[in-house]
Amino acid sequence: MVKLTAKLVLARARAGDLESVKKLNCWGSELTDVSVFRQMPNIEVISLSVNNITTLQDFRHCQNLQELYVRKNCIAELSEICYLKNLPKLRVLWLADNPCETADHDKYRMTVLKTLPNLQKLDNTIVTPEDVNRAIEAGEDLKLPEKEKEFLLENGGGRSTSPADQDSDPQQSAIAVTLEETNKIREQLGLKPLPAEKYTSIQTRASPSTSKHRNANILSAVLSLVKELDHESLETVQHAVKNRLDSF
Repeated sequence: MVKLTAKLVLARARAGDLESVKKLNCWGSELTDVSVFRQMPNIEVISLSVNNITTLQDFRHCQNLQELYVRKNCIAELSEICYLKNLPKLRVLWLADNPCETADHDKYRMTVLKTLPNLQKLDNTIVTPEDVNRAIEAGEDLKLPEKEKEFLLENGGGRSTSPADQDSDPQQSAIAVTLEETNKIREQLGLKPLPAEKYTSIQTRASPSTSKHRNANILSAVLSLVKELDHESLETVQHAVKNRLDSF
């Protein structure tokens, strides 16, 4: 396994911190792990062609991403592009020469464009309005890969409780749960983790064992983040909330 580290990123980009990196080229580096992009919300252009990357999952955190070059990697499932659906600025994707590129090239192209209709260039070929219209009819509907279920479980799914957890102080357990969930949300939004000593929103009189209290914890975490979001991020949150309400 070859991991792209923060140290390597900063050296390549000649930057002082990950959040200031706008462009990165690691072509032909035999990379397999690029999870560092989860800490790079402001990256705009990523060039990772000719590596050994198997998933696009880590790029879902790059909300400012405009161009993604991952030609000649090891992406087996075309459904991996579903991780890119919520990247509002993505306009260029080069995915060719991966195992997910099927023998029926036209079907492959139509399916990608149906999933990502805002692309302006796919595999070095300009996307026209006619292409997108045809893709709506001819492209296949994709679903997120199975590992997305693991992501959902890690970000708000069921949580097991060990005997040691049950014997711990209720107030400290409540604070730990709330802080953990807060920082998971912050990570998805590209924000730095919140130190434990600065987190004071927990209500000590509530019981951490109840579903109602857990919801209150999550709500408190979300509300504490709203003031840190810009206009575009708030629109993303608004869209997610609307979709959630529509599902009830």
